[in-house]
Amino acid sequence: MEIDPKKVPVMKKHCSTCPFKLNEKGLYQDMKLANEVIKRTLFQAHQICHGTEGENREPNHRCKGAFDHNMEIYKRLGFDHLVE
Repeated sequence: MEIDPKKVPVMKKHCSTCPFKLNEKGLYQDMKLANEVIKRTLFQAHQICHGTEGENREPNHRCKGAFDHNMEIYKRLGFDHLVE
């Protein structure tokens, strides 16, 4: 599914099931899933927050965890100005 990032905002905070949410040790709560999302989205897609899409599977918000992680990579590469 292709989404228009201007119409699907990034979550303001992590949802309760976000794999990028930090646990009590300061690590992602689901490192394996976070790595899969990073691999799938880094330069080709946005991750939709599955905690907000509801039963109809409509993309309501983008995942804050994936967005923040990928944005840090884009900043380091000098591409952050290209991200909406």
